[in-house]
Amino acid sequence: MASSSFAIRRHLLIGAFVVAAAAAPVVAAYSTPEPGIPVAQCAGGEEPDQFTTTCVPFMVPNAGSPYTTTAANPDVPEIDGIPCIGHNSGQCIGLAEDQALIPNVTPRSTVSASPTVT
Repeated sequence: MASSSFAIRRHLLIGAFVVAAAAAPVVAAYSTPEPGIPVAQCAGGEEPDQFTTTCVPFMVPNAGSPYTTTAANPDVPEIDGIPCIGHNSGQCIGLAEDQALIPNVTPRSTVSASPTVT
């Protein structure tokens, strides 16, 4: 009689494993995350973030190109009259990154005679 009780337990244990194995794909199918926002659904001025799958604003607004051309040589771009070729490329890069558009930041520091910082 002890062997039949052992056989029943063994069959119940095997049955439980079979049911769990059959239920695993069903659980996996219902637990998949919803897809993020497609690229076409981001509003103007935003782009999809690949890490958070949400739309975020562009880091730098489109301010246009700082380069212009002259009628004398339309193949050579220039900034403030400085042609951007060869030996003038450093000046062009410096002028393209013009700091006049960024507001001046004044440091807030004080000097005192006390050696402790508060």
